[in-house]
Amino acid sequence: MQDGDIYVWENGKVRRLLELGNAAWPRWSPDGSRIAFVRLGDAYSDLYVARSDGQGIVQLTRNQPGFVPGSYQYVQNAVWALSPTWSPDGTALVYASDLNSLKNFLWRIPSAGGTPQRIEATTRLGDNVDQPSFSPDGTRIVFIHRVTREDGLQRRTDLWIVDLRTGNLAPLVQGGDGQYAPVWSPDGLWIAYVGRHGEANDLFVVPASGGQPVQLTDSGVVAAPTWSPDGRTLAFLQLDQGKFVVYTLEFSVSPEGQPRAGQPRKLFEAENIDTVSGLSWAR
Repeated sequence: MQDGDIYVWENGKVRRLLELGNAAWPRWSPDGSRIAFVRLGDAYSDLYVARSDGQGIVQLTRNQPGFVPGSYQYVQNAVWALSPTWSPDGTALVYASDLNSLKNFLWRIPSAGGTPQRIEATTRLGDNVDQPSFSPDGTRIVFIHRVTREDGLQRRTDLWIVDLRTGNLAPLVQGGDGQYAPVWSPDGLWIAYVGRHGEANDLFVVPASGGQPVQLTDSGVVAAPTWSPDGRTLAFLQLDQGKFVVYTLEFSVSPEGQPRAGQPRKLFEAENIDTVSGLSWAR
């Protein structure tokens, strides 16, 4: 993402795919044939899907209030759609929304269009959730949950997993200064995320079944990890001379089951990369 437009890096070159001016969170479908994204409006946003060539745009949600912008009724009826993620079979999208609520919970909608359905289990934590990522088998979703820290003064985000078959919720990583931007590995065994410690933000992985997180970077200035489709590489944003650029590192697991990371390498840079929208890696 640059300045509200969607760009693609391919074969060493960056090209603009969609010139929209208000887009965010572009995400490739599992087969690489479509892209989901959000368009930001005046106090609302909507979810869209387009073909991989940027054509055939379809609007999935219609969250713009039918009232005078800036009026009380407009504000009360404005709805956000944020952070979409594809189901592994490409038939649905899950995203965060405050539809019919004062807080953001997770919702599911058919990727071809249809009525969104709230994932009720995500309401039980009682506060805003965001940044969902599917397990490769489509049965679970990892997401962030915003909580008040132990000092009662600041907020942090913890990682939770919801089982879509049973509705069970389980914490994955909690405490400290917070963790965010979780992404499930293609083999289903690991979840990468950004962990905050003090003012530093670094890349971590944790077993998807739970366990001790392992820190992969030590620059303190990373964001927005994404896995390569084969699970052997992680791409992420890193602050470099005052701007965010795209880095990669090789990921492997030792015979003893310990995750290992190669040396981060700069992949490419571009102007005004949107760190909130992050990255998405297609096949």
